[in-house]
Amino acid sequence: MKGNEATMLDMVMGLPEQMAEALERSGKARLGRIPRPQGVTVAGMGGSAIGGDLARDLLRTESPVPIATNRDYAVPASLGPRSLFVAVSYSGNTEETLSAYRAARRSGCTVAVISSGGRLAASARRSRLPLVTVPGGFPPRAALGHLFVSLLVLLERAGLLHRVERRVGEAVSLMVGRRQAWRRRAKLIAKRLRGRLPVVYSTARLLDAVADRWRCQLNENAKVVCHTNRLPEHNHNEVVGMGRPGFLAERTAIVSLLDRGTHRRTALRLKNVLSIAGGGYADAQTLQSEGRGSLARMMSLVMLGDLASVELAGQTGVDPLPVARIDELKRRLARAK
Repeated sequence: MKGNEATMLDMVMGLPEQMAEALERSGKARLGRIPRPQGVTVAGMGGSAIGGDLARDLLRTESPVPIATNRDYAVPASLGPRSLFVAVSYSGNTEETLSAYRAARRSGCTVAVISSGGRLAASARRSRLPLVTVPGGFPPRAALGHLFVSLLVLLERAGLLHRVERRVGEAVSLMVGRRQAWRRRAKLIAKRLRGRLPVVYSTARLLDAVADRWRCQLNENAKVVCHTNRLPEHNHNEVVGMGRPGFLAERTAIVSLLDRGTHRRTALRLKNVLSIAGGGYADAQTLQSEGRGSLARMMSLVMLGDLASVELAGQTGVDPLPVARIDELKRRLARAK
């Protein structure tokens, strides 16, 4: 295993320890009083935003208020004094998030920040806003444990969920106990994805953002395009187009994510879709979440997907660490200011 591949693998394998550290660090942060909001908006881009999506799905059936993720320079018109806005930027210098942060400040809502530093953290300190500072030195996509758990702690302080410490502890224990087995499985998953277009389907709302995490990790680590969709919505449109144009049929590998919360009719739909569209893909595999609680089940498939993306990079001779096109785009935009 080459240097950067080993580095990224170490970061993925260390995800449970990162989550445990994040729980401790964010628990000590001076957050002050965060009023219970009527709605939550989590602003971020890329690896800094996915935690907002995961929180939305995790709390879909328990949060008394809606949680939305904002990936843009602007913010929704609905932001107001009864809203909670959480700006998440790992670097603290993401231009879209900084723009949204400034707009949120003008709206009069409660604003909190999660960052490793940069202009965002500096502004939060000057304004004495609730701030969770996370460790630097990671690619943003590899800092998920810090960013996601810090967000959960913030939402707990706002009264939107309970027992974060217990739930994170359960997820960490599962991940530590299963990560070697998941790595072996990830090698097999990657082998079946090699040379093909990965298509990842979620079959439960708990797993919608997990499927998106698979897409982003395959994009950045393995440097491949990946498509995602969710069932049962898929059955009302995409099922008709599976395998077309024709060259896709022999180049598509389907990964279906299942959870014990998957509706029995949705599971039946998946089985029949794979049969009906059998000529529209080259390979299909089904992966079941593990664990008891919803956070543990969610993170079991997050970690498996992260591992599969690194394994695919290794099997195809790709360096998983650099993201040259993103860096070049940032340089060009900086010159255009």
